[in-house]
Amino acid sequence: MVNDPYILVADQESLDKLIEDLSLYEIAAVDTEADSMYHYTVRLCLIQITIGEHHYIVDPFAPIDITPIFKTRAMNSLILHGADYDLRMLWHHYRFSPKHVFDTMIAAKFLGEEGLGYASLVRKYFGIDLPKDNQKSDWTTRPLPPDMCEYAIHDTFYLHELCAKLGEQLKAQGKFTWMIETCNELIEKARQKKEEDPERWRISGSFRLQSKSLNILKHIWEWREKEAEKLDRPPYKVFGNELMLAIVRSATYSFPELREDYLPKLPRNFFGERRTDFLTMLQNAMQVPESEWPEENQKVPPPLISPDGELIDTLKEWRNERAAELHLDGAMLANRAQLIALASPIGLTWDDRYDAAHFLNWQRTIWNGILHNKLIH
Repeated sequence: MVNDPYILVADQESLDKLIEDLSLYEIAAVDTEADSMYHYTVRLCLIQITIGEHHYIVDPFAPIDITPIFKTRAMNSLILHGADYDLRMLWHHYRFSPKHVFDTMIAAKFLGEEGLGYASLVRKYFGIDLPKDNQKSDWTTRPLPPDMCEYAIHDTFYLHELCAKLGEQLKAQGKFTWMIETCNELIEKARQKKEEDPERWRISGSFRLQSKSLNILKHIWEWREKEAEKLDRPPYKVFGNELMLAIVRSATYSFPELREDYLPKLPRNFFGERRTDFLTMLQNAMQVPESEWPEENQKVPPPLISPDGELIDTLKEWRNERAAELHLDGAMLANRAQLIALASPIGLTWDDRYDAAHFLNWQRTIWNGILHNKLIH
């Protein structure tokens, strides 16, 4: 267990100490804690940093400017576990992106580890069981309880040593550059803006609904979003998707009138003004002209040129053979979508197919070897 003290960075003095430390090292172990379970807007609540033998917990809510942290030498090269989310959070909130990343989860994948979680790797390599008590904590809580701080610092405490152990194995197996290239792609993707899907109200379970029902669903979904934002809680804590679909079915059954006695049991806090507002919204939704109803979900048409099914199966077999030799999950060499791209008659050369599959250089190299062995020998 972690016995080393940590420094909570919540004032200028502790921030200056951290910045001084970060300027002395070439690399830092970093993790973040965000909140998506208790509030409507996702907030970056903590940044844990381990450098050398010093452990810091940065409080982004503190009345200090923490942006100088991201201009220090050590923050150019980061060790993270499951880096994708952390990188996106740091870019979204601070427009910070490191130059280099060593993702211990990706490293573990390249080594064929069965347990890819941080706790599993710590148990295997250090014989230590990490606590799980605060996995679902509200990280917006202030002041931060000591047990939450101790839990948080575990997430970076072992990363430097884990990086060294995994990195040594990757180099011995000739996979180190593969891991680095894969991590570089993560850095690039974290900086790409994700556009909100205007059709995201079409939730799971709504595919077969008719336009009449989809219109009601859309209005309920929009009402739930507004209510969640007003209450500052995740939409699913206003009410879940299953209840939303049940309300849609009931309202559709009584259409064009709203019958309260047909509705399923609403949440206990749906009384007074909230209940009135909700029922008014439902009634208004049922008065929307048919010409304004959403279109029904359409089945995706088959591609004009279908991939060769037999070729997909053959490529999958070849992939699995080579993956087993390399002690890799086959999906790392090519996932289902990439196999389809390889089997589609989209170009005259394999390079065209590699481009369509968005292969990294290390994947191209391996597939060149696979195809050379299977098609030439």
